[in-house]
Amino acid sequence: MTRLTVLLALLLSACGSSAVLPAPTIRSVSPREAHVGYPGTVRVTLDVVLPIRVDYSRQEASAGTGVRLWFGAVEAPLREWDAEGTLSADVPQGLGPGAHDIRVVLADGREALREDGFTLTEEVGIDEDGGVEEVPDGGIFVADGGPEFDGGSEPDGGPTPGTPMKEGDITGFEFEVVPEQTRGQPFVVTVRALGPRAAEFEDKLDLVVSKTNGGVSPTSLDMFVAGVCAQSVSVDVQGANVSLTVTDRFGVEGTSNAFKVK
Repeated sequence: MTRLTVLLALLLSACGSSAVLPAPTIRSVSPREAHVGYPGTVRVTLDVVLPIRVDYSRQEASAGTGVRLWFGAVEAPLREWDAEGTLSADVPQGLGPGAHDIRVVLADGREALREDGFTLTEEVGIDEDGGVEEVPDGGIFVADGGPEFDGGSEPDGGPTPGTPMKEGDITGFEFEVVPEQTRGQPFVVTVRALGPRAAEFEDKLDLVVSKTNGGVSPTSLDMFVAGVCAQSVSVDVQGANVSLTVTDRFGVEGTSNAFKVK
């Protein structure tokens, strides 16, 4: 069963008849966090039932697919809405740092809302003396003439590298664009962790394919190095609008673009 379900709603007369369709819900937002100036797309996946309108005079039917997407109070121009129910959009210009609600409105007025569904963070600054990235407070200790570390307690350096990941350390996962593939033929997917400790991420992720009439092999990604995984996989499915989804042990997800498998 795909995420996008189509319901037949017949227009029987001039007065018409209507069925009450369920409100859509937002399954996932990927990534859930990005920095100001993020160049990639944000994918919002819905569970939604669409009406089909039948024009008897032309003997044709069409699905009502009008949809609009907001980040907080700012509308985002859509790039794509695929048959699996995933909207793709750029982060809208003018969106300020902070947590923003994600709101989707269909043409018939039904809405889906995920409060604080997307967070935009300040971009890391650049030093004026050579373009070196500033180290956030709590990074590597550099002697600068300040109070010396007396050995009595640990410096304020954040989690020690190697400390197990906790909920909130990773906020999402981003796939590089997956092009058209061939059923059963291996191809490489590249996935990046997002969040405060993304550069330390080396955990295993569950991997699933959107189609129910096939599978993906392997069913996990476990070759992360410094928050990035490039791993060979294959899919035993065919058709358009195939997508891959990864999930960590805290339920944080990331979904690829929709691609065709021939």
